[in-house]
Amino acid sequence: MKKFFLILLIGFAGFISNSSAQTLEDANENILKLMNEIFALVPEDILEIDPDLGRIAVYRIETEGSNISAPLRKHFESRLVEILRTLGKPAVVALPDLNTLKISSTDSSFSIINSLPAPDELWRVARKLRVDAYLEGNLAYLPNKALFLDLRLNRTGTNEVLWAKSYSAYEKDMKPPSLNPLNKSINAGLEIFQLEVDSAADSLLSPDFNNKLIQYSVYFGIYQYTTPGSRLRFELRLGASFLSEGVSLTGTSFSKNSFYSVKPGTKMPHPPVSYNFRSMLYSTLIQNKNSQFRDWLSVYFAVTRYFTLRTPDLTGLGAGLRTDLNSHFSISTGFSMILGSEFSSVDVESTNQSVRMKVNGVQYELFLLQYTF
Repeated sequence: MKKFFLILLIGFAGFISNSSAQTLEDANENILKLMNEIFALVPEDILEIDPDLGRIAVYRIETEGSNISAPLRKHFESRLVEILRTLGKPAVVALPDLNTLKISSTDSSFSIINSLPAPDELWRVARKLRVDAYLEGNLAYLPNKALFLDLRLNRTGTNEVLWAKSYSAYEKDMKPPSLNPLNKSINAGLEIFQLEVDSAADSLLSPDFNNKLIQYSVYFGIYQYTTPGSRLRFELRLGASFLSEGVSLTGTSFSKNSFYSVKPGTKMPHPPVSYNFRSMLYSTLIQNKNSQFRDWLSVYFAVTRYFTLRTPDLTGLGAGLRTDLNSHFSISTGFSMILGSEFSSVDVESTNQSVRMKVNGVQYELFLLQYTF
């Protein structure tokens, strides 16, 4: 019985060892495949390195965690040297004088540590070999997900970054994160239009009439930066507007709801008085350096088409300013030049006649709520 248990234990240990070895072998195979994807991208980018540099060297690629073995790291560094040699200029040299082995001993212990040299030691060797800049980087592997590589070319003696690139390769069953996500927004605000009325209608106008249409607007929008990392953003919005204050008449009213007037007694809520389509282009004025997708202040330019109720459609050419309060909420204010034609209103109930009107001039807007998600 004891022999059987011992054989079973040894067999189980062997199974675990083989499984671990197989898992490690699979991981190394995946890393090599992802490395090849990255190597295919590097040659085009290294052409950006200044050819006026005389000599450069590959210093070290740091690895994070225990997923990448030392032989794999050395293989990666060697492949980078091969790619850099295709440049011709600058020339690629080695740094053989860098001794990364440190011996530590006491009365009771002795150890050898593989450590990085201090910066001044690296610079001393680089100057001795007349190396103008050295390449270093970080390599990280997320098992069954992705391989990431960051490269930097630093000037010897100052550590000035002369060239930098980041690369990533993903497992086929993993969807890479979007560097330029499509964002959605809900916008609610106030719009004020200028209104011109035929002087012949003065006797019908209320003493409170002030030549303005005031309406509330709600938009749903989608936006995206033009390129990843860009501060230029394009946005499309679809919305509807609801009249708050319109034309006031003395002792009578218009027979139907329209863009400029709501018939008294209409049950709430009122239907929209226009359906709107707006295209916008944002550009950063003051960037929030703590966030790629927020601006302390940005300027926008907009083209808006108002499909109005019972009047000719309007076009607005506008500009304004926007401030991002946090990652979700923003406020903006602006104005538009409204292009409209003269039209006849719906009939006035007391006379069964229309009034000549025109929506034109400057339109002001204030969006107190912009929620991005």
